[in-house]
Amino acid sequence: LFLIVPINVYSIIYTFTPKYSSIKKEKANSRHNASFDAPLEWIYQKKNLPILIINEHGNWREIRDMDGDETWMHISMISNKKTFINNKEQNLLKYKDNSNIVKAIVKRGVVGKILSCDEIFCKVKIKTYKGWVKKKYLWGIKKN
Repeated sequence: LFLIVPINVYSIIYTFTPKYSSIKKEKANSRHNASFDAPLEWIYQKKNLPILIINEHGNWREIRDMDGDETWMHISMISNKKTFINNKEQNLLKYKDNSNIVKAIVKRGVVGKILSCDEIFCKVKIKTYKGWVKKKYLWGIKKN
């Protein structure tokens, strides 16, 4: 007798689904591999900077930053807060359906928190400002 068992090949080949997260501390060390004995590779100096977790090993996460650099970071340095970095100067709108009311101009490189998103816009918080920005110019969030 043969027993046929359905197997999800995707889950065997790709055991980890990448996900966005952010840096928890003002200063976070990243290393060449998943060990405190490994040499430092980068020192990130921006709290809430978004990162993409692409792999895990014990208490270590392999991350990719906005520039495409990949390195290892201990979980104590990583937060689950959803944040973004702005890729292109754009307006922070009071309402997403009315581009005439601009609350602020969001410069390239600005980091903020994501409150919610739809297909085109995300509601964000940048310091004391809240409003809507175009999702396509944000790094740190899934595009679909």
